[in-house]
Amino acid sequence: MKKDDIYRALLPLRVATFEEIVSISRAQNLAEASSKYIFTKYVYKLIKEGRLCRIQKGLYGVLEPLDDPTKYLPDKFLVGAKIRKGGFLGYHTALELHGCAYSAFYNTVYVCVRQKDRFDPLTFRGLMFKPVFVQDVDLGTEKVKYAGQTIKVADKERTFTDCLDRPRYAGGWEECFKSLQALGGLDFKKLFIYLSKRHNKFLLRKVGFALELLKKNSVFYEHLEEEQLEALRRRARGTPSYLEPGKRAVLNEDWCLYVPEGFEEKVLRGV
Repeated sequence: MKKDDIYRALLPLRVATFEEIVSISRAQNLAEASSKYIFTKYVYKLIKEGRLCRIQKGLYGVLEPLDDPTKYLPDKFLVGAKIRKGGFLGYHTALELHGCAYSAFYNTVYVCVRQKDRFDPLTFRGLMFKPVFVQDVDLGTEKVKYAGQTIKVADKERTFTDCLDRPRYAGGWEECFKSLQALGGLDFKKLFIYLSKRHNKFLLRKVGFALELLKKNSVFYEHLEEEQLEALRRRARGTPSYLEPGKRAVLNEDWCLYVPEGFEEKVLRGV
């Protein structure tokens, strides 16, 4: 039966867009079939049989034969990667994919998109998918293999920088720093090039401050050269900024940054 053939072809995807379902269906001797016909004849029936699960319009989970439809939970990374064409996975979601997230279980998936590609936040069986608006969806990203598919994610250097820029999307300062301290394999030259393209002195100060702190506390940052930090310090000069406005803070003169009292002890506690 064509329905069973389509289902078997969909199984390796685990999560499929309607476009992917149509493409696979047309490869099963249904080249002339309309999208409406494919939905009515096959997709609708596969949903009724518990072999497909509608996550949202145009996006479906593909259940294994022994999966219980009432307890099914789709792969959150695949859902996030396919929820909006042109987007990429970033912030805490990227930390997880790079294998350094401090919290192993995190139910929010951050999908970075341009504002014109925005989507409404989605909650599905305890998983939350949230759009984060960014200016550039290509710079500092990479395509990686995951679960036999190719997904787009912020590379390590953009992940490091973006998490410091908007730590609320990295779980807050403590989660952010404890995750970054385990982020191995950073290319510092590449990081500085990305940082220079952001044209944001406040962000530069936060990155410099974080690198200096992590160099003292993580083996993954020991190869960072003092000359590289000094070059950042020179660029950081100017009127000081507050890391967290409204909190009692101490001036870090090297980075022209007012840092909350006890901040370093708090974010690196237990590291």
